[in-house]
Amino acid sequence: MAPRSGTAKILSSKKKDKDFSYHSAVFLVRQCAAEYGWSDLSQDTVMDVGCGSKLNVCNVILKEFPEVKALIAVEKGPSVFQKLKRIDKRIKCSTINILKRESLHDFEGDVDKVISTDTLNTIFNKKYFFENIYRLLKPGGQAAFLFILDCWYDNFLTALLEIPKFNRLKNGLYSKNMYPKEHRRQYYERMLKEIGFEYVVSKEVNRKNLPPSDEEWKDVLYESYKHVFEIPAESVEEIKEEAYQIYVTKIEKHEKYCHRVLMLILLAKKPF
Repeated sequence: MAPRSGTAKILSSKKKDKDFSYHSAVFLVRQCAAEYGWSDLSQDTVMDVGCGSKLNVCNVILKEFPEVKALIAVEKGPSVFQKLKRIDKRIKCSTINILKRESLHDFEGDVDKVISTDTLNTIFNKKYFFENIYRLLKPGGQAAFLFILDCWYDNFLTALLEIPKFNRLKNGLYSKNMYPKEHRRQYYERMLKEIGFEYVVSKEVNRKNLPPSDEEWKDVLYESYKHVFEIPAESVEEIKEEAYQIYVTKIEKHEKYCHRVLMLILLAKKPF
């Protein structure tokens, strides 16, 4: 695999395609197949870090490469797995906190491929995350990451906090500037190379998600900011409506009801 960089095509989802995370998993797995030349994974152990309750990456791998040797679904807490009604017998569920190095011992140096979608979105110490992934991989192992570089979230919360009513409700859990402008493709390329990765490939991806109905969109927005505010139960619907109006008039006023996100694909290999 020769190292290449660039900008990938826009990912878009129509109203009927509500599971954006599944489409992200499909997109990243197929990027890996193209860049790494995957055809037969019968000798490979693949780990999905931050698998989520739907095990999207694992399910995509099983669909695209049903002969895969082993799949390990990783989450930092067991509650995600307790929600699952059915788990394919080829998937091993493991509780690992990727940010705690002592929890990695059972898998260090044993994993052929690590894939992670959306997990890095809210992790501030990304370098430590990448370092731990490096430790998990075998020599020659491959890693693939898909995460947000920039989106409406910071601007939206800033707009909310400028409103006295919302400012009074804040609980102190919001860290401003989650997506610094200087942290773009080349920044993360350098970071991975400093850790020891080689053959680093990076692509910026513009994803445009057209949300469902107005009422559903209010719920989507509410899920994104509710942890930042102490909202009384009796005020939830009122807050949803006010926040929604702020979003459509200040954040997406030029392209109404559109959720735009700049994402980064990072592919890298641990040297032999």
